[in-house]
Amino acid sequence: MPTDPLHGHHNPGLVRPHPPLPGTPLLDLLAEPPDERAAPPEPSGRDPIAMALAGVAALFATVALGVAVLTWLSMSDLQTIVAMSEANQQQEGQQQPAPSGQAVAPMQGQPLPDDQFAGPTIGTTGYSVAYRSQALQLTLPPCGSTMTRYVDLDEPRVDADASRADLFYKPRMGCYGTPQMHFVGGVTAAVVSRPTIRPAQCANSIKNAPADNPIAIDGTKVICVLTSSDKAIGEDITQKMVVLVVTAPTANGQSTVRASAWNATS
Repeated sequence: MPTDPLHGHHNPGLVRPHPPLPGTPLLDLLAEPPDERAAPPEPSGRDPIAMALAGVAALFATVALGVAVLTWLSMSDLQTIVAMSEANQQQEGQQQPAPSGQAVAPMQGQPLPDDQFAGPTIGTTGYSVAYRSQALQLTLPPCGSTMTRYVDLDEPRVDADASRADLFYKPRMGCYGTPQMHFVGGVTAAVVSRPTIRPAQCANSIKNAPADNPIAIDGTKVICVLTSSDKAIGEDITQKMVVLVVTAPTANGQSTVRASAWNATS
């Protein structure tokens, strides 16, 4: 049985040690063996400062590349937008869409701005401006008078000669009643809703929805009038399309008319 060599006691489980070398001191035999320390790691051969600088340089290169790509995309998009805008402007200059529907006449008491009557001539074939926004004052003849208030729309002119008149203005009956416009000599008309209506739209309204003759002036009205072609031929002038904006009559039957006309050359 193995025993402790120092004390001579039986010590099961102990492995018999190798016999000490001759001359080895007893304290050296009892001392614990020295700890085996791990060997220092081998140097990797890479400088950490150089690695950090390389990382920073790579980051800056990535950022610069991203900025260059974004700048190229922005310039490309900007050039595309400019090109599309120029193309749209050219298309708008070649094809001007006509306004849809008919507009609304000004309410009673509101001013009649001149720029509402400047009818467009670009893109409208067969019509050229004759005059714009001419103001006419229509008053009823004195009560009991046999006078008739004739209007020539070619000049335009109030109290014109009956042979050259396109319409006349008189009350519905006697000295009183709603004033009315009577059209003469083959003149045709249509009541519309906007003073900014185009001449071609006036022609369509007169053809599709002609007004009764006479027209009662019982409020503010916009009236398209096509003068007589026979009269134009007889006087050697052009037939005209006229837009009349007539204000509601006052208590004594006075109305203000703004007239704009186009030569119908088609």
